[in-house]
Amino acid sequence: MTTSAIEEKLISEKLPKLPRAFILRRLHSILGIWLVVFLCEHFFVNSLCAIYAKDSGQGFIAMVNHIYKLPFLPVIEVVFLGIPFLIHMIWGTIYLLTGKLNSFKTDGSSPSLPQFKRNRAYSWQRITSWILLIGVVAHVVQLRFVEYPTHLQIGDQTYYMVKVSGDPGLNKLAPKLDLKLFDVPPAGSHQTLKAGQLFAVAKSPGAAFFLVVRNMFKRPVIVVLYSIFVLAAGFHALNGAWTALITWGITISTRSQKIAGIWTKSIMVLVLFLAMAAIWGTYWTTLIEK
Repeated sequence: MTTSAIEEKLISEKLPKLPRAFILRRLHSILGIWLVVFLCEHFFVNSLCAIYAKDSGQGFIAMVNHIYKLPFLPVIEVVFLGIPFLIHMIWGTIYLLTGKLNSFKTDGSSPSLPQFKRNRAYSWQRITSWILLIGVVAHVVQLRFVEYPTHLQIGDQTYYMVKVSGDPGLNKLAPKLDLKLFDVPPAGSHQTLKAGQLFAVAKSPGAAFFLVVRNMFKRPVIVVLYSIFVLAAGFHALNGAWTALITWGITISTRSQKIAGIWTKSIMVLVLFLAMAAIWGTYWTTLIEK
Protein backbone atom coordinates (compact mmCIF):
# COMPACT_ATOMS: atom_id res chain seq x y z
CA MET A 1 0.00 0.00 0.00
CA THR A 2 1.41 3.39 -1.02
CA THR A 3 1.91 6.27 1.38
CA SER A 4 -0.93 8.28 -0.20
CA ALA A 5 -3.27 5.31 0.13
CA ILE A 6 -2.40 4.94 3.81
CA GLU A 7 -3.04 8.64 4.35
CA GLU A 8 -6.43 8.42 2.61
CA LYS A 9 -7.35 5.39 4.72
CA LEU A 10 -6.43 7.18 7.95
CA ILE A 11 -8.42 10.26 6.95
CA SER A 12 -11.46 8.19 6.00
CA GLU A 13 -11.49 6.30 9.31
CA LYS A 14 -13.45 7.92 12.11
CA LEU A 15 -11.50 8.73 15.22
CA PRO A 16 -12.84 7.02 18.37
CA LYS A 17 -14.92 9.25 20.59
CA LEU A 18 -13.53 10.24 23.95
CA PRO A 19 -15.42 8.66 26.85
CA ARG A 20 -17.96 10.96 28.48
CA ALA A 21 -16.44 10.36 31.91
CA PHE A 22 -13.01 11.39 30.59
CA ILE A 23 -14.37 14.70 29.28
CA LEU A 24 -16.33 15.47 32.45
CA ARG A 25 -13.34 14.71 34.68
CA ARG A 26 -11.15 17.06 32.62
CA LEU A 27 -13.86 19.72 32.76
CA HIS A 28 -14.12 19.28 36.54
CA SER A 29 -10.34 19.58 36.79
CA ILE A 30 -9.91 22.72 34.64
CA LEU A 31 -12.80 24.47 36.38
CA GLY A 32 -11.17 23.59 39.70
CA ILE A 33 -7.96 25.33 38.61
CA TRP A 34 -9.96 28.42 37.64
CA LEU A 35 -11.67 28.42 41.04
CA VAL A 36 -8.26 28.21 42.76
CA VAL A 37 -7.30 31.45 40.98
CA PHE A 38 -10.55 33.06 42.13
CA LEU A 39 -10.01 31.82 45.69
CA CYS A 40 -6.57 33.46 45.86
CA GLU A 41 -8.00 36.76 44.59
CA HIS A 42 -10.99 36.53 46.94
CA PHE A 43 -8.86 35.90 50.02
CA PHE A 44 -6.46 38.70 49.07
CA VAL A 45 -9.27 41.27 48.77
CA ASN A 46 -10.84 40.15 52.05
CA SER A 47 -7.48 40.24 53.85
CA LEU A 48 -7.46 44.00 53.29
CA CYS A 49 -10.22 44.20 55.92
CA ALA A 50 -7.68 43.20 58.55
CA ILE A 51 -5.67 46.41 58.14
CA TYR A 52 -8.60 48.78 58.43
CA ALA A 53 -7.37 49.95 61.86
CA LYS A 54 -4.84 52.07 59.96
CA ASP A 55 -6.73 53.10 56.82
CA SER A 56 -10.40 52.48 57.76
CA GLY A 57 -10.66 49.69 55.21
CA GLN A 58 -9.81 51.94 52.25
CA GLY A 59 -7.85 49.18 50.49
CA PHE A 60 -10.76 46.75 50.69
CA ILE A 61 -13.30 49.43 49.79
CA ALA A 62 -11.30 50.54 46.73
CA MET A 63 -11.00 46.96 45.45
CA VAL A 64 -14.72 46.25 45.85
CA ASN A 65 -15.66 49.56 44.23
CA HIS A 66 -13.41 48.70 41.29
CA ILE A 67 -15.12 45.33 40.89
CA TYR A 68 -18.56 46.96 40.98
CA LYS A 69 -17.55 49.31 38.16
CA LEU A 70 -17.00 46.38 35.78
CA PRO A 71 -19.49 46.39 32.89
CA PHE A 72 -22.01 43.53 32.81
CA LEU A 73 -21.03 42.45 36.32
CA PRO A 74 -24.06 40.14 36.82
CA VAL A 75 -23.18 38.32 33.57
CA ILE A 76 -19.55 37.99 34.66
CA GLU A 77 -20.62 36.59 38.04
CA VAL A 78 -22.92 34.01 36.47
CA VAL A 79 -20.67 32.91 33.58
CA PHE A 80 -17.27 32.99 35.29
CA LEU A 81 -18.26 32.10 38.87
CA GLY A 82 -21.78 30.72 39.17
CA ILE A 83 -21.64 28.18 36.34
CA PRO A 84 -18.07 26.95 37.10
CA PHE A 85 -18.95 26.54 40.78
CA LEU A 86 -22.17 24.71 39.93
CA ILE A 87 -20.53 22.28 37.49
CA HIS A 88 -17.59 21.63 39.82
CA MET A 89 -19.93 21.04 42.78
CA ILE A 90 -22.28 18.71 40.88
CA TRP A 91 -19.50 16.54 39.47
CA GLY A 92 -17.66 16.70 42.79
CA THR A 93 -20.78 15.43 44.57
CA ILE A 94 -20.77 12.42 42.24
CA TYR A 95 -17.17 11.77 43.31
CA LEU A 96 -18.24 12.02 46.94
CA LEU A 97 -21.05 9.51 46.55
CA THR A 98 -19.02 6.99 44.52
CA GLY A 99 -15.53 7.34 46.05
CA LYS A 100 -14.43 5.29 49.06
CA LEU A 101 -12.03 6.42 51.77
CA ASN A 102 -9.30 3.95 52.67
CA SER A 103 -7.02 5.83 55.06
CA PHE A 104 -9.01 5.20 58.25
CA LYS A 105 -9.50 2.10 60.38
CA THR A 106 -12.16 -0.28 59.14
CA ASP A 107 -13.84 -3.46 60.36
CA GLY A 108 -11.85 -5.48 57.83
CA SER A 109 -14.52 -5.56 55.14
CA SER A 110 -12.71 -2.82 53.20
CA PRO A 111 -9.02 -1.92 52.91
CA SER A 112 -7.33 0.44 55.39
CA LEU A 113 -4.09 1.99 54.08
CA PRO A 114 -3.31 5.03 56.25
CA GLN A 115 0.45 4.62 55.78
CA PHE A 116 0.31 6.16 52.31
CA LYS A 117 0.40 9.96 52.20
CA ARG A 118 -1.63 10.26 49.01
CA ASN A 119 -4.33 8.03 50.48
CA ARG A 120 -4.63 10.41 53.41
CA ALA A 121 -4.73 13.38 51.03
CA TYR A 122 -7.46 11.69 48.98
CA SER A 123 -9.52 11.13 52.12
CA TRP A 124 -9.17 14.72 53.30
CA GLN A 125 -9.99 15.96 49.81
CA ARG A 126 -13.35 14.18 50.13
CA ILE A 127 -13.93 15.31 53.73
CA THR A 128 -13.22 18.95 52.85
CA SER A 129 -15.59 18.56 49.89
CA TRP A 130 -18.50 18.01 52.29
CA ILE A 131 -17.44 21.03 54.35
CA LEU A 132 -17.21 23.18 51.23
CA LEU A 133 -20.48 21.92 49.79
CA ILE A 134 -22.28 23.18 52.90
CA GLY A 135 -20.03 26.20 53.44
CA VAL A 136 -20.19 27.62 49.91
CA VAL A 137 -23.99 27.37 49.79
CA ALA A 138 -24.29 29.02 53.23
CA HIS A 139 -21.75 31.71 52.28
CA VAL A 140 -23.57 32.61 49.05
CA VAL A 141 -26.99 32.65 50.72
CA GLN A 142 -25.73 34.81 53.58
CA LEU A 143 -23.82 37.41 51.57
CA ARG A 144 -25.79 37.39 48.35
CA PHE A 145 -29.30 37.33 49.76
CA VAL A 146 -29.53 37.71 53.56
CA GLU A 147 -26.97 40.49 54.15
CA TYR A 148 -26.63 41.92 50.66
CA PRO A 149 -26.73 45.76 50.77
CA THR A 150 -30.00 47.41 49.74
CA HIS A 151 -29.83 50.09 47.06
CA LEU A 152 -31.54 53.38 47.79
CA GLN A 153 -31.71 56.02 45.04
CA ILE A 154 -32.07 59.65 46.16
CA GLY A 155 -31.71 62.06 43.28
CA ASP A 156 -28.51 61.31 41.36
CA GLN A 157 -26.86 59.56 44.32
CA THR A 158 -27.11 55.83 44.98
CA TYR A 159 -26.85 54.84 48.63
CA TYR A 160 -26.10 51.37 49.96
CA MET A 161 -27.82 50.36 53.18
CA VAL A 162 -26.99 47.47 55.51
CA LYS A 163 -28.15 46.35 58.94
CA VAL A 164 -25.42 46.18 61.57
CA SER A 165 -25.26 45.69 65.31
CA GLY A 166 -24.17 48.85 67.09
CA ASP A 167 -20.82 49.13 68.91
CA PRO A 168 -18.51 52.00 69.97
CA GLY A 169 -16.07 51.31 67.14
CA LEU A 170 -18.82 51.79 64.57
CA ASN A 171 -19.47 55.31 65.83
CA LYS A 172 -15.76 56.13 65.42
CA LEU A 173 -15.69 54.57 61.95
CA ALA A 174 -18.75 56.39 60.63
CA PRO A 175 -17.16 59.84 60.01
CA LYS A 176 -14.06 58.25 58.44
CA LEU A 177 -16.16 56.42 55.84
CA ASP A 178 -18.83 59.12 55.54
CA LEU A 179 -21.50 56.79 56.90
CA LYS A 180 -24.91 57.70 58.23
CA LEU A 181 -26.27 55.63 61.10
CA PHE A 182 -29.98 55.39 61.86
CA ASP A 183 -31.85 53.66 64.65
CA VAL A 184 -35.05 53.85 62.59
CA PRO A 185 -35.56 52.91 58.92
CA PRO A 186 -34.59 55.75 56.55
CA ALA A 187 -37.28 57.32 54.39
CA GLY A 188 -38.24 55.06 51.51
CA SER A 189 -37.20 51.85 53.28
CA HIS A 190 -39.68 49.18 54.34
CA GLN A 191 -37.23 47.19 56.48
CA THR A 192 -37.35 46.80 60.25
CA LEU A 193 -34.72 46.66 62.96
CA LYS A 194 -34.15 44.29 65.86
CA ALA A 195 -33.00 45.42 69.29
CA GLY A 196 -29.43 46.74 69.14
CA GLN A 197 -29.40 47.02 65.35
CA LEU A 198 -28.72 50.11 63.25
CA PHE A 199 -29.12 51.01 59.61
CA ALA A 200 -25.76 52.05 58.14
CA VAL A 201 -25.99 54.01 54.90
CA ALA A 202 -22.88 54.29 52.71
CA LYS A 203 -22.19 56.11 49.46
CA SER A 204 -20.29 53.22 47.86
CA PRO A 205 -20.77 49.44 47.60
CA GLY A 206 -17.24 48.92 48.95
CA ALA A 207 -18.02 50.71 52.21
CA ALA A 208 -21.29 48.79 52.56
CA PHE A 209 -19.62 45.40 52.07
CA PHE A 210 -16.85 46.41 54.45
CA LEU A 211 -19.52 46.93 57.11
CA VAL A 212 -21.07 43.55 56.28
CA VAL A 213 -17.73 41.77 56.76
CA ARG A 214 -16.96 43.73 59.92
CA ASN A 215 -20.40 42.95 61.35
CA MET A 216 -20.07 39.23 60.54
CA PHE A 217 -16.72 38.83 62.22
CA LYS A 218 -17.80 40.44 65.47
CA ARG A 219 -19.48 37.13 66.37
CA PRO A 220 -17.15 34.41 67.76
CA VAL A 221 -19.31 31.57 66.37
CA ILE A 222 -19.09 32.99 62.84
CA VAL A 223 -15.33 33.50 63.25
CA VAL A 224 -14.83 29.83 64.22
CA LEU A 225 -17.11 28.51 61.45
CA TYR A 226 -15.41 30.63 58.79
CA SER A 227 -11.99 29.54 60.05
CA ILE A 228 -12.96 25.89 59.48
CA PHE A 229 -14.45 26.86 56.12
CA VAL A 230 -11.32 28.60 54.80
CA LEU A 231 -8.96 25.90 56.12
CA ALA A 232 -11.01 23.34 54.20
CA ALA A 233 -11.03 25.59 51.12
CA GLY A 234 -7.27 26.14 51.20
CA PHE A 235 -6.43 22.45 51.48
CA HIS A 236 -9.05 21.37 48.94
CA ALA A 237 -8.01 23.98 46.38
CA LEU A 238 -4.26 23.48 46.46
CA ASN A 239 -4.33 19.69 46.86
CA GLY A 240 -6.73 19.66 43.92
CA ALA A 241 -4.37 21.89 41.93
CA TRP A 242 -1.52 19.42 42.58
CA THR A 243 -3.55 16.49 41.27
CA ALA A 244 -4.79 18.59 38.32
CA LEU A 245 -1.20 19.06 37.18
CA ILE A 246 -0.89 15.27 37.00
CA THR A 247 -4.28 14.89 35.32
CA TRP A 248 -3.23 17.23 32.51
CA GLY A 249 0.17 15.58 32.07
CA ILE A 250 2.17 18.56 33.31
CA THR A 251 3.88 16.81 36.22
CA ILE A 252 4.58 13.22 35.20
CA SER A 253 7.91 12.46 36.85
CA THR A 254 8.39 11.98 40.59
CA ARG A 255 10.74 14.97 40.68
CA SER A 256 8.27 17.30 38.97
CA GLN A 257 5.52 16.17 41.35
CA LYS A 258 7.73 16.93 44.37
CA ILE A 259 8.51 20.41 43.02
CA ALA A 260 4.81 21.01 42.33
CA GLY A 261 4.06 19.84 45.87
CA ILE A 262 6.44 22.44 47.33
CA TRP A 263 4.86 25.21 45.26
CA THR A 264 1.25 24.26 46.00
CA LYS A 265 1.96 23.92 49.73
CA SER A 266 3.69 27.31 49.77
CA ILE A 267 0.76 28.95 47.99
CA MET A 268 -1.65 27.20 50.35
CA VAL A 269 0.15 28.63 53.40
CA LEU A 270 0.06 32.12 51.88
CA VAL A 271 -3.61 31.86 50.92
CA LEU A 272 -4.59 30.59 54.36
CA PHE A 273 -2.59 33.38 56.00
CA LEU A 274 -4.55 35.96 53.98
CA ALA A 275 -7.86 34.30 54.86
CA MET A 276 -7.08 34.07 58.56
CA ALA A 277 -5.89 37.68 58.56
CA ALA A 278 -9.26 38.74 57.18
CA ILE A 279 -11.18 36.76 59.79
CA TRP A 280 -9.16 37.08 62.96
CA GLY A 281 -7.64 40.48 62.21
CA THR A 282 -11.10 41.97 61.77
CA TYR A 283 -12.39 40.18 64.88
CA TRP A 284 -9.58 41.32 67.17
CA THR A 285 -9.59 44.89 65.87
CA THR A 286 -13.33 45.15 66.43
CA LEU A 287 -12.92 43.58 69.89
CA ILE A 288 -10.28 46.13 70.88
CA GLU A 289 -12.53 49.00 69.80
CA LYS A 290 -15.34 47.95 72.17
